[in-house]
Amino acid sequence: MGYLVLARKWRPSGFGDLVGQMPAARVLKNSIVQGKIAHAYIFSGPRGVGKTSMARILAKALNCEAGPTPEPCGKCNFCMGITGASSMDVMEIDGASNNGVNDVRELRDMVKYAPSSGRYKVYIIDEAHMLSESAFNALLKTLEEPPAHVVFVMATTEPKKIPLTVFSRCQHLPFRRISAADIRDRLEHIAAQEGLKISRGSLETIARAADGSMRDSLTMLDQIASVSNDIDEELVAELLGITGYQNLAALLGAVLDGRREEVLEEVAAFADRGADARQILKDIVKLTRDLLVYKFAKKPDEALEMGEQDREVLKTLAASAAPEQVLALLSEFLRAETGLRFSSNPRVALEVALLKASYFGSFLPVGETLRKLGSSSISLEDRIPASEEKKTLSSPGRPPRPAAQSAPQKKIKEPDAVFRGNPGDASHQVDVLQPEDGDATGKKDAQANKKNHKNAPGVNPVETKNPPEISTGTTVIKEANGILGVLRERAKNPMVISAFSMAHGSIKDGKNLVLCFPDGLNTELFEEYLKKDQKWIEDEASALFGAPLKLSVAQRRGSGLTKKDLIQKAVVMPFTREALDLFDGKVTDVNEG
Repeated sequence: MGYLVLARKWRPSGFGDLVGQMPAARVLKNSIVQGKIAHAYIFSGPRGVGKTSMARILAKALNCEAGPTPEPCGKCNFCMGITGASSMDVMEIDGASNNGVNDVRELRDMVKYAPSSGRYKVYIIDEAHMLSESAFNALLKTLEEPPAHVVFVMATTEPKKIPLTVFSRCQHLPFRRISAADIRDRLEHIAAQEGLKISRGSLETIARAADGSMRDSLTMLDQIASVSNDIDEELVAELLGITGYQNLAALLGAVLDGRREEVLEEVAAFADRGADARQILKDIVKLTRDLLVYKFAKKPDEALEMGEQDREVLKTLAASAAPEQVLALLSEFLRAETGLRFSSNPRVALEVALLKASYFGSFLPVGETLRKLGSSSISLEDRIPASEEKKTLSSPGRPPRPAAQSAPQKKIKEPDAVFRGNPGDASHQVDVLQPEDGDATGKKDAQANKKNHKNAPGVNPVETKNPPEISTGTTVIKEANGILGVLRERAKNPMVISAFSMAHGSIKDGKNLVLCFPDGLNTELFEEYLKKDQKWIEDEASALFGAPLKLSVAQRRGSGLTKKDLIQKAVVMPFTREALDLFDGKVTDVNEG
């Protein structure tokens, strides 16, 4: 007899030998013990998890000389015949090649004959979903009312393709993926029996590469054992063309820490070993997902299917990665998978994706960025060096924002005018202050102002929403919003500027400057910054008002402004304008509350 591959040599011979399928095995064993054997079963699940092996074990259990029994002996003629595929009472049919209605008619004619030597005739239809619609329809009546000595078992990897009319006539037993830990333990047992010297890390690598398939893992072990009986992780990675967990962790660690030169070196090392770029990214996605689970799960050891050595690797990576960074990395890698699949140069696409992701560690959440921006009295332009401003605030197709130009201000020793009374009142007047002797220009301007005032009766020459900035102590403004306008121009903190822009001012009892915010607006953040600058605000407001003023904050009902007006008002706020420029955004909606 020729060499028997490990996948066939170590095929399960009893319900207890099946790995990871205890629920299905328990259902079948109890059915046999209680004599409640169904006439048709559907075994569904991924490849290589034991569907056909379970069907053969069921056939042995039904026809064993000691049976029907949940523990077939495996040594009697019936069991040996089924194991060697020579039994006349157990028929294995390939649904992919025998999928026509004529094949089913032939099967239907054979069903009525009694078994030749056993108790039951068992028909195992592999890849049953490949049967045609006509073939399924021809099989319906036989499935529903077969002879008492017939049992049908249909194995499939795609149960959704089986018609519901067939499903309703069968008992469905789903088979699950086998965990990496179970595969590793089984491989360790088989390797010991075969006299193979293999490291635990190599077993974990094979189990992880098998992706839940026991048959695939045995095939890989067989391939490696044909080269050497002394197996280590390097040999496994070389022969199978897969990436080792340690190497993947080194690559992901370089991405997390922003070591871009090391990222390129690791990718080159993988390429030298013959690893495919698509497979590298696929393995990186799995590792990043494991890291994400490790960061978020309360009991990561139970949630992850891996050995102690791999868990230590994840623990090291998790120490240097924030949860939001890992989430952003995984999202970027999943997007890159689609592009890599159709790329003409997969390695370059992989390097670009990894290098792009390496910058995520230096990014800050938008909320934190805005808080930092608001907590500083330095404007955005002052924080960005001149050499970097073009890079940050400009982009192709978008002209750079012109630098703010301040009009040259004339330096005067005294203000031109003192405002007295309320703007718009009949008693409102402007007293022109005379400049010092020798200042011809100032004298000429003062005369012109007085002349214009006389020639325009009934017109308020100084009515303005934002009064010009005039030295504290010489300007008297009795209108609250006028005071806020001046304070808005003088304030340095963006949050305080925004507060003055959003609030409506009023003077209460001649001694309180009240800032009224829209009803429902969360003013806690504004109040925090106003409180920090309260002394400065009260001093400046008192000097402008000409009498002591205390600052207070109140809420008012809706402003009555339209949505369009609110958006226009929000856009001109300095704090909002800086945020829009920073993120190249726009205001689409404003909630007054």
